[in-house]
Amino acid sequence: MKMPFTTGKRARLLAVIGLAACVVMGCKKAGSPAGPATHAVVAARTNAVAAVSNSVDTAYISVFEDLPPSQAKDPFFPQSHRREPAAPLAVRGRAVSQGSSSDLVLKAIVRSARNRQVIINNEILSLGEEALVRVPSGHLHVTCVEIWEDYAIIKVEGEGEPKRLEMDQKK
Repeated sequence: MKMPFTTGKRARLLAVIGLAACVVMGCKKAGSPAGPATHAVVAARTNAVAAVSNSVDTAYISVFEDLPPSQAKDPFFPQSHRREPAAPLAVRGRAVSQGSSSDLVLKAIVRSARNRQVIINNEILSLGEEALVRVPSGHLHVTCVEIWEDYAIIKVEGEGEPKRLEMDQKK
C-alpha cells in the first residue's frame, strides 16, 4: 500500500516526533565543540550563577522572634489579642469562676423521645452534665440540674444555690 504525501496535522506530528528523537539522541549543531568540554563550560556557568545567588540569598534571611505582646505585635493580624496572657482557668483540676451568672442565657431546649438538652450561651448540656460555658468576662463552670418545658435549673460553681434560666418568649 502506498502512503500518500502527508500534510496538515500529521506532518506537524511527524516533525515534532523527529525533533524529539533528535533531542533524546543528542544531536548537535554543526560547529559545536564535541565531548566533555561542552559539559565543563555549562557546569562552570551554572556554578557561577549559583555562587552569585547564594551570596544574595544570605542578605535576606527572615528571623522571627517570639517577643511578649507588650514589645511586639503580630504582623499579619495586628489587632489580635490571642498572644496576650490569659487568666488561669483551672485551680486544683477545677475551673475558676470568672464572670457572673447573669451573663448566662438559655437559648433553646431540645427535646427528643429519650432525653432533653439545653443550649446555654452556645454550649449544649444534657441533664446532669457539667461544662465550661463562655461568658463575655471569661468562663463559668455550669452543671445542668433540671430541664423543664420552658426553663432549666443550673448550678454555677462558686454560687450557693441553683439558678433558674428561662427561655425568652418572643412576642
